[in-house]
Amino acid sequence: MEKLVHSGLPLYLDEENHVMAVSALLKMDGFGRKETGKMTGLLANEEELPVDEPFYDVYRGLAFPEDEELLLKNDFRYDITIIMPGQVNGECKKTSGHYHGWNPARTNTYAEVYEVIKGTALYVLQKSPDFDTAAPEDLTIEDLILATVHEGETIIIPPNYGHASINIGDGPLVFSNLAYVPCPVNYDPVRYYHGMSYYIMKKDGNLTAEFNPHYKNPVPEPKFASVKANPHLGICFGKPVYQSFQENPEAFRFLAEPDAYVDEIMSMLEYKEQLVK
Repeated sequence: MEKLVHSGLPLYLDEENHVMAVSALLKMDGFGRKETGKMTGLLANEEELPVDEPFYDVYRGLAFPEDEELLLKNDFRYDITIIMPGQVNGECKKTSGHYHGWNPARTNTYAEVYEVIKGTALYVLQKSPDFDTAAPEDLTIEDLILATVHEGETIIIPPNYGHASINIGDGPLVFSNLAYVPCPVNYDPVRYYHGMSYYIMKKDGNLTAEFNPHYKNPVPEPKFASVKANPHLGICFGKPVYQSFQENPEAFRFLAEPDAYVDEIMSMLEYKEQLVK
């Protein structure tokens, strides 16, 4: 068993089957698994799909018992996701992808924190102002970013961007998320288009981004990005997000109140000339 040191929690990964062991010191609210059958309709190539091959596991509501009240007070939840290694018909394994709902004023959608504990992640971020109002076939994509996050780094998913997490490493991808519980989650626009606007493929160790032809309206060319830390928002690379939240929960108010933080969150993306590996 390998200790997941970047989590800062007593969590352990079975290196053979990539299942996580949770210490009895922690509480956990639930567990879910997505296999091939639940990913059908979201993949680049669905010919001869493997039967019930695991894509990813989610361990929900992890916390030390003494932190439950603090998380509840802030309406936050801490989860761990494990995306299995490998590809299906050349496409890197991924999560389903979704959009976050709007804040009450409908000025911005909610942000979310993703921390890579093990492996390398790529996040497809696509900005849509009408994901929940336009007829599905008329959805507009205003901006598209492919952001790479390495082990020990963290990304804040910007307000107004739908997103999916993709495992671009050679082993399992383990990442945490700190989320605002009242935030609605909308999967339907992504499923309508059979995934995000770009698929991430790997062949002979080489990564490529391939346009999803189900999108009929123009989609901007992707921008490539890495990520930067921001201690003001509780994001210090190498320091577990859970620990940062314990020490300074107020730093994470942007999760519940996104309006004042949009520009600052966007500034944490550092644009590059090509796809970051």
